[in-house]
Amino acid sequence: MTKSTAASISSMHAPTSALITTERLTLRLMLPQDWPFYLRLNSDPYINRYIRDVEDESILQQKFTVRSHCEDFFAGDWLSLTIELNGAAVGLMGLCCIDNELMHAEVGYLLAPEAEGQGIATEALQALAAYALSHYPLHKLVGRCVNGNIASARVLEKCGFQLEGILRHNHRIAGCWCDDRYYGLLADDVMAVNA
Repeated sequence: MTKSTAASISSMHAPTSALITTERLTLRLMLPQDWPFYLRLNSDPYINRYIRDVEDESILQQKFTVRSHCEDFFAGDWLSLTIELNGAAVGLMGLCCIDNELMHAEVGYLLAPEAEGQGIATEALQALAAYALSHYPLHKLVGRCVNGNIASARVLEKCGFQLEGILRHNHRIAGCWCDDRYYGLLADDVMAVNA
C-alpha cells in the first residue's frame, strides 16, 4: 500500500462526491445541508453521554462551520464525513492529524441511536482506516473512548485497534471525572494483514 502526500481535500474531490463506499455505506464529505443532522446528534444527551456535555447550539454551529470546511488536514483540520445508509444519514465520522512529526491521526465517530447495533460503525471505521492509511503518509491511527463505553471499545477492537493504555480522570462529563481508553492502529499492522 503506497502513501501519497495529500493535497487539500477540496481539490481532491468534488464536494458532493462519495469519498469512501462500502457494500452498504457511503462516507461523504460533510455538507452545509448536514447541519440539522449534526445538531441532532451533538445536542442529544443520550448520544453524548460518553463523549461530552451537550454544548449550546451557537457553539455547535461554530464547530460545524469549521468541521465542514477541511482546508488543511495536516494543520489539524478535521476531515469530517457523513455516514449514509441507503441515502440516509446515520452517523458522523472524522479523521484529524494530531501529530505531523509522528504521523498520527485520530479517528472519531458518532451514530444515531436508530443505527446502533447493525455493524455500521465497524464497517465505516474499517473503510476510513483503509482510506486514511492509503491516502495520507500516516504511521498510526488513534481512537479513544470513555472507559465505560463498551460499544465504542468493541468497534475499535474489531477494526484492529489495540488498547495502549487508560488515562485516569482524563476529562469530565456531567461534572464527573472519566477515564479514557486509548487505542492505536499501526500502518505496519494493516500492511502485514493485507500482504
